[in-house]
Amino acid sequence: MASNKPSARSDASQLRIQYLTFYNAVFAALWSAIGITAFIFVFLGSSKAEIFREVEPLARWTQTLTLIEIVHAGVGIVKSPVSTTAIQVLTRCIQVWMIWWCFPSSTASSDAFFVLVLVWAAADAIRYLYLALNLHRKASKSLVWLRYTMFYPLYPVGIGAEWWLMYRSVVPVRKVNAALPYVWYFLLALYVPGAYTMFTYMVKQRTKIIGRRKKMGYRKDASLVI
Repeated sequence: MASNKPSARSDASQLRIQYLTFYNAVFAALWSAIGITAFIFVFLGSSKAEIFREVEPLARWTQTLTLIEIVHAGVGIVKSPVSTTAIQVLTRCIQVWMIWWCFPSSTASSDAFFVLVLVWAAADAIRYLYLALNLHRKASKSLVWLRYTMFYPLYPVGIGAEWWLMYRSVVPVRKVNAALPYVWYFLLALYVPGAYTMFTYMVKQRTKIIGRRKKMGYRKDASLVI
């Protein structure tokens, strides 16, 4: 029986890698499709309302499905901290359901929606592609650099767009219930510590990953941090 344990662990590891490769590849494709679709409609001169109508459903459901990433972190399938993963996923799910879906008028009429979709699409297409390839030690040096550098411009722009869309929904949410704007203001205030947590985490990850590669020379590793 003891001799079978290494084989069982190996099989479990391979299954984990296959699952995560499939998962990350699918989401890289989905976010790429979302970003390309948004660009196409802008290129065709579509109105903000048309862009929202065509892009929002797929972006909303794609983001909702990423709730499983909290489970991934919680059970140890990936090495990402549960708290950081939860902040990133839950704030986005609040955005797509409590703002986009509940208040489409205030969302669709703002340029911030298009900006936010492009930021999410760019950030996640890079992230998921990196994770899928890095599982097999095939992430290129340029992809690693993109993964751990593009957050510098994308995170502030994305967080700002999220904040603005929520702020724009304060007026319509008041029509639902007079007390709800205070909940919204509380959530808006939470963006400050949340943004700080996410940004500083990525800075530390960049220092660890890029710095280690500079010291040791370029070497692809299979770390699964977000």
